[in-house]
Order: sequence, then structure tokens, then C-alpha cells
Amino acid sequence: MAFAMALAWDINSIKSGEFRRFFSTLAEREFGKELSEAIGAAWHEYDRLVSLRKHEHIEPHTFSLLNYNEAEDILNRWKTLLGTAEAIHQCATDEQRPSVFQLVLHPIKASATFTALQINLGRNQLYAKQRRNSANTLAQHVLDLFDADFTLSEEFHTLLNGKWNHMMRQPHYGFGNTWHAPSRDMISGLCYVQRRQNSNPIVGQMGIAVEGHEGVRPGRCNEESDRTHPSRRDLVPGVTLGAVTRYGPASRWVDVFTRGSPTIHWSTSVPYDWIKLSVESGTLIPGEGDARLEITIDWDQVPIDFNEEVLIDIRSAEGDFEQVHLPILGRKVPETFYGFVEGDGYICIPASCGPTPSYRLLPEVGRSLTGSVALNLHDEKHEVSQIMSKTNYLTYNAYFFTKSGTLELLLYFNMTLDIDPSDPMTYDILIDGNMQTHKLIPESTNDGYLPEGWAEAVQDCVWVKKHQFSGENPGPRAHIIQVGLKHSNMLLEKLVVNLGGVKESYLGPPPSYCVCKMIGGIKQP
Repeated sequence: MAFAMALAWDINSIKSGEFRRFFSTLAEREFGKELSEAIGAAWHEYDRLVSLRKHEHIEPHTFSLLNYNEAEDILNRWKTLLGTAEAIHQCATDEQRPSVFQLVLHPIKASATFTALQINLGRNQLYAKQRRNSANTLAQHVLDLFDADFTLSEEFHTLLNGKWNHMMRQPHYGFGNTWHAPSRDMISGLCYVQRRQNSNPIVGQMGIAVEGHEGVRPGRCNEESDRTHPSRRDLVPGVTLGAVTRYGPASRWVDVFTRGSPTIHWSTSVPYDWIKLSVESGTLIPGEGDARLEITIDWDQVPIDFNEEVLIDIRSAEGDFEQVHLPILGRKVPETFYGFVEGDGYICIPASCGPTPSYRLLPEVGRSLTGSVALNLHDEKHEVSQIMSKTNYLTYNAYFFTKSGTLELLLYFNMTLDIDPSDPMTYDILIDGNMQTHKLIPESTNDGYLPEGWAEAVQDCVWVKKHQFSGENPGPRAHIIQVGLKHSNMLLEKLVVNLGGVKESYLGPPPSYCVCKMIGGIKQP
């Protein structure tokens, strides 16, 4: 409210890159200079995290549990922020502490608890589907978070001899599909496996799960083969790890877990010594945690022409045997290329990496920490009419390894609606000069109704526009991608070139590897 009212009083009082400064100034007014920087930074990160998606729209599987480490990264950001808030609360004076609890610690802890509960509930359901023993541990963790949420409300109500009693009384779990408030909190969907029951001998007591896939038929088997586990038959491509390249994720992960009552003693072996595993052996005790193996590559030892799907063996002393399929691509871009490089079937480009005087960076806008860009109507070299009358292009260099006659380009725009029917928001996109022009907001099919996709876009906090390009793509080779915004009310966050490798996720792929060049001693994409 303070933020909104400050802008209402003076629209120029908060600059586009000074949100953290605003929060610190507000904190200094309330708590004094000693805590102002720490509280301002905490409020700033809180603002970024709660802006990803409204709490009432976050479900157990909103953030991907399998792809891009999305859910884990968001949860780690909340954990780090909560630690900061708790430290601030401890440093506050006795007089300040109730207000710090109300304005700093409580909103952060409540949101961190809620997000952790939803993500771990999703993990519980996934792990139970895979018949992991650890599904039950996660079920208990979810219940502990549920209790911690209510304990936090009780703590709020007892502060200052009950000054704020009943303020947090409204239930906030178990709304279901309506806006009608429930009479009390409730969570549903917890899953359990029978820990005393051994798994079917066809599958064995040791299991593996690979990044990016829950399993073709997780937890199920038949008398001839189980297509999610290679211990008795071949591992199908559906549970093969995503390819690793010099330009892709720094690591891939595999989980080793128990799905029966025996203790499992496991070990691994790799075909090349430049394939590195974070853990090479261990013991799995039912009721305790799973083992996560991070796989990294020493790329200095990988030949450029290496292109194989290698097998990583995982076996147990009790007789279980699994193999992880790992495609490894040693390819390199030419030394003369600079720009964004395809990793595992896609290229993700932050819009802010195409600087031009005709556009300005809005670092606080959007779901990504890289911010967004918009037309710069205050460019001193051009009049507003000049800027609006011609298309000014954001230009990006990209290198495709995948040979394809068609590709999909996804543009992520910040939420907006057309504000003038006579001046709809449009944009141009070009790949190697092949141009398309599109409207950002689809026309409503009925007068007075919001456009198609609006409800979903509001919940996702982003418009994702998908466009198909076709033509010759002899390669591998470099390409030039250009985007021209033709309205001042359009904010572009990122571009994603889908060459067949984009996975399902809420935020979309993370930024791709960028080969930079030096200009005046400064790295430029």
C-alpha cells in the first residue's frame, strides 16, 4: 500500500531500478537506520517471490518438480529469505521486535511455509507414485508444515498481550474450487506407501529416478518387463536423462531410493573418468533419506566430435541393477561466434540482453530476475512520435545445433491489456529476416468479454505467445533473432527458441549459455 500510494502522490518518486532503495527508505522510517538496509533487502526479495504467482493459485504441481530444478530453486530462495528474516528479528530491540514480527518475519515465514507445504505435497505424491519409501517421510513433513502454519498464527495472536488477536483467524487451506471460505483449515492429497511390504521382484528393492521424468509407468510392472526400470529389461528413452553439453545445465541428477524393507548397499561405475559423480556409493536405510547423484562433466577432456549415449551402472550388493542413459554431446560453436547457444534443444534469451537506446531496462518487472524491456519514450535523441512511428528492433545472436525446418518461438510478455481499441499492441519478430507481425492480445469473441486466455495469463502473471517459423535451417549455424515492439505498453521478459527440447514448467527454461565478446573491457552478449 505504501508503494502504491507513493506512486499515486508522485509518479516519479520511485525509479524503475530503485525498488530496493524505496523499501530501505520505508524500513528506515519505521525501524531506524541500523536495520533499514537488511529489512529493505528482505522486503525486496519478498516482493519478487510473492509476485511469481498469487498464493491462492499455487498448487502442489504449479512449480516443476522434474525440470530445470524449478521448484527446488524457488524453495531455496524462500529458505534463504526466511533465514535472513529470522536474523533480523533476533537483532531487533525488545521494543521493535513485535513490529518486526508483524511487518517482516510473519509475512515471509507464512509465505515460505505455505510454498514449502505445497511443493512438498507435490513431491509426496510423485514419490508415492514411484513407490519410494521416502514418500511417507515427506507426508509427515507436510503435516509438520501444516502445524507450523497454525503455530505462526497463534504466535501472531499472542503478541503484546493479544493486541492483534484473531487477525490471522481466517482459514487459508482447503478452499477447493470456490471462493467460499472453509470453516477450518484442511489439506488433502497426502499419499503413503506400505513400508513393511517388499516391492515386486521384477522391479527390485532399489529404485532410480532421473531428472526430467517421473517414469513411463512409475510404480507399476507386469510379468514380462517393467518399462521404467532396466534391471530386468531395457531402459526406454522416456527415462533417459536429458543431453549434457558444454552449453547446457552444469549438472544432471539421479535419485537412488529404496522401495522395500531391506537396507540397500549401492555403488556406481562410469565408462569414462571425465564423468564425475557427486556420490559414488552409499547405504540406503528404509525410513531415511534418498541419495541424489549430481552428474558433471570435465569438458576439457571431452573430444569435440564426441556424440554418444553412455551408460552409468548403479548396482546393489543385494542384487539390484540399474543403468542410467546419459547422452553426451561434445560439440562446440565456432570461435568467431558470440551470442546465445543451444543447449538441450532450446535457447532461452533474456530480453534485457539486447540493449539499444530505443528500449529501456525495467529490472524489477517480470517473473525473472533479469527484468523486462520496454520502448524508451524518453530517448533524448528521438521524439516520442519518432519512436512510435517506426519499429526499433531488439537483436540477438543465436547458434542452433539442431537441424530442423520448423521451430517454435515463445515470447514472454508482462501482463497487460489493450487500453485503446484504435491502437492495439502489436510486435514484429524476425528470424534471419523472415518477418511475422502479431497482436499481443487476441480479440474477444464477444463484446464485453475479456480475451481468450486472459484468466490463465492473470494467474500465470505472464502472456506467453507461441509462433511457428518454417524454412531452410541448414546447420549447425548462427541465426539472428529480432523483436520489435510497436507500443509503449508492452513489456518483454524473454524469448525462447524451442528446437524440440523445451520441458513443461511454470517459469519456462532458464537463460541459456551466452558466449560474450569484449567491448571496451566489458563483456557484451
